[in-house]
Amino acid sequence: MATEQFIENNVIRNRGQFGCADSVYIRRCLVGRGFGIVDVMLLPLRGPHRVVLIEAKKASSMDASSKVIGQLLLYYVGALHLGLQGLRNLRKFAAEHVRSARSTKPKLLKTLTGGISPPDAAWQEMQKGRKLKPKQIRLYIALDALPPAGLVSALTVLASEHSLNIGVVSVLARDNIEIWNPV
Repeated sequence: MATEQFIENNVIRNRGQFGCADSVYIRRCLVGRGFGIVDVMLLPLRGPHRVVLIEAKKASSMDASSKVIGQLLLYYVGALHLGLQGLRNLRKFAAEHVRSARSTKPKLLKTLTGGISPPDAAWQEMQKGRKLKPKQIRLYIALDALPPAGLVSALTVLASEHSLNIGVVSVLARDNIEIWNPV
């Protein structure tokens, strides 16, 4: 049975399969003040998306289909608060502190902003500049199985009725992933 860390490792290793081969990344990244810590944040250097948020769950987990959607929605709202300065801070941290960025230890705002404190001041720094637009943020749920029917149904409705596209990355084995998108 796969662990969430195994799922994350394979998503990161195979990020080129969903258009993020050139991205730097941060694991366990605080998305913003009050919005939680996302499992994996990819920061593509090219393409339509500036931020890709990925939440990993074991498919056998009782909350795999319900809680994970709520988590991603919180992270999405947090990412919508990020300004271009925040994006620069995230990329700088991921590029200059590779070992720390790749560790599973949570990264808080002080760390991501190069030491700005208190947390409110660091969050203000992350919000400076033009805000990210919804189309610049991509969301994925990563599972160790194909997405269950209830999750597919929920994500299809969110895409068709609310224009919120959340994909699923199924990690079926090491270096064997399948990607499902509702549109």
